[in-house]
Amino acid sequence: MDILIKSFPIVWGLFLCFYMKAQDSIPKPKADTTSSSYKTKYTPLPFVAYSPDTRLMFGGFVLKQFKPMGAGEETRPSNIQLNATYTWNQQMVVSSLYTILFPEERWIYKGELVYKKFPKNYWGIGPNTLETDELKVNFQNIKVKQSLLRNFGEDTYIGPQLHFGYMYDVNFENQDDEPIPPPEAIGSEGSTNVGLGLLFNWDKRDNVLTPTKNHYVELSALFYPTFLGSEFGFQSYKVDARKYVGLRPSGKEVLAFQSLIVLTTGDVPIEELGFIGGEIINRGYFEGRFRDKHSVQAQMEYRRIIAGRFGAAAFGALGNVMPKLGGLTLDNTKWTVGAGLRYNVNKKDPTYIRIDYGFGKDTSGLYVTFGEAF
Repeated sequence: MDILIKSFPIVWGLFLCFYMKAQDSIPKPKADTTSSSYKTKYTPLPFVAYSPDTRLMFGGFVLKQFKPMGAGEETRPSNIQLNATYTWNQQMVVSSLYTILFPEERWIYKGELVYKKFPKNYWGIGPNTLETDELKVNFQNIKVKQSLLRNFGEDTYIGPQLHFGYMYDVNFENQDDEPIPPPEAIGSEGSTNVGLGLLFNWDKRDNVLTPTKNHYVELSALFYPTFLGSEFGFQSYKVDARKYVGLRPSGKEVLAFQSLIVLTTGDVPIEELGFIGGEIINRGYFEGRFRDKHSVQAQMEYRRIIAGRFGAAAFGALGNVMPKLGGLTLDNTKWTVGAGLRYNVNKKDPTYIRIDYGFGKDTSGLYVTFGEAF
């Protein structure tokens, strides 16, 4: 029994895959692919937001939702997000995220471009780090993620992916803001990482940004060999399984599940380790509060439209990090629960501003951000 409980997130993820395949085996009718009445939408949004990692954030956000030429009713809307943020902690982020679905969704192009000047906290590596271990790390970071996926079956896609990361100008400070030597950890003085690999998606979500039914499964394998330019040689594998259950035909009440597993091997830089915390999963912990070679997490969220553009959510999550998969124990499992509010900024194609408050053992956090957590 103890073994079953310890492996709960992994079992949950595998169960979701098998359950969704059985549920969705009925062929869907062909849609009209000759035309689309979809109109391109732009959502500009100056914002003031908050998270425990950044404190107050100020910036601007632009969302473009569109369909490429020739895409009909069978093709879900594509989106391009542009974001510029400056925080009270003197952090700066400029980013662009995009998912472009070509006609009949034969091809999907996904990407992410990010520049960060981002002082943040670092507690070391492992599931048992203490609050007194906290250090401040200042750095700049450039990340590029690109993938091109080809449809090869009903709602299934596979293709190459490229990840590039450059972390530089790294320095550490103690809790008294005094400069100190970097800790003895791989990549603590900065790193260049170039990864190539394969990405598999099994995607039946009705909406990429705000799903209300069906599922999404992502299997990722990335290899960072030194001959490609990586400073350290390592590998990274990810399983991300999500299920959305519409409790009402209107989509106004949804139960969402996610299981997220990250496994790394080799000489893994600290910035590429599996971690817990942030605005996506185990909300309430600082992003990276716990990190190690492997992370296993699961969460559940109940979402409901209250009235008009306003909605609410309640969520809970479990997870942990470990140096080896055999090191997963119940003794120090991390947990968070919380609730939040939603405001729809695009009535015709729902897209939400999200306000969440999460807490766990000796930790809590308030998050004001854009889009559903998963």
